[in-house]
Amino acid sequence: MAYGVSAGRRFLRAFCCPHPDLTGVTTRSAARLPGMGGPAMTMRRPRGDALVAIAVVGLLSLAAIVHPVRPIFALALLVWLVAARRRGGRVPPIVAAVLPVALILAWGALQQPVATPAVDWCADPLSPPSLWRLAEAGIGLLAVLTLVIGGAGSLRDLGLRRPSRRVAIASVLAFVVAGPMALFGGSILGGLFFGQFELDVWRFGALVPALLFAASNALAEELAYRGAMRVWLVPALGIVGANLAQAVVFGFAHTGTDFDGPMAPVIVAMVAGGFIGGVVARRTGSLAFLLAVHAAADLPIYYYWACRLPA
Repeated sequence: MAYGVSAGRRFLRAFCCPHPDLTGVTTRSAARLPGMGGPAMTMRRPRGDALVAIAVVGLLSLAAIVHPVRPIFALALLVWLVAARRRGGRVPPIVAAVLPVALILAWGALQQPVATPAVDWCADPLSPPSLWRLAEAGIGLLAVLTLVIGGAGSLRDLGLRRPSRRVAIASVLAFVVAGPMALFGGSILGGLFFGQFELDVWRFGALVPALLFAASNALAEELAYRGAMRVWLVPALGIVGANLAQAVVFGFAHTGTDFDGPMAPVIVAMVAGGFIGGVVARRTGSLAFLLAVHAAADLPIYYYWACRLPA
């Protein structure tokens, strides 16, 4: 038995938790594992919770694809949450997991401001595209904070914590390297999403609104997908299931009239990237590296909305 516990500690230390404590963890007891985040997990998950979670994730995926459904689904989740709280119950974990994603998807269903040849927003520090994404980040962060205050979990569970020194250094290097690569390769890679276009990347005054745009979008999506959804779905779907669920919805969210390329490769790439991002978040215990990479990748998107040149 001592050998089994020791082996279990080594496994958790390597693949999950920096200092796992297996005391009291059995197949019949609920135990909170340090570093996992979210509510206490059981080794045996109720099948009913899993079925409900799968159904909700399926509806969220539908809302991600069909934009008019997004606000309706978000409103239904809010009604569910309010009804549960009025009955004196705690925040339903499944609702907590998907509500931030549903709200930012609902916001994204509205028409985003787009610059025209007659309107030059490119170097405006408070350009409408940047403020639009800042509002999106505010909606997602407010939703998460409200759920945390309601007892769904903690921000630390979701990866909003001070990263280790190694992760912090890797995050800075990733942004410094990936940022310029994304800007100067944006026209090529962006063609998969938006069709053929050219970017006016030499407008250095655009860097401030571009950074605001990219940081806001990265915070909104990483906190909602790799944070709330990945962590708070674990009790119902397990570690792999929760990570796969957020990755699938993340992939379907990158569809719609804004995109002018073939959908299948984009969805597959986003699902793969979202799943890998979830693994990184769990292994590092922080969203820092993902925020850096995501923000760097989103820099050319601002130039697309505000500084685009005719192809």
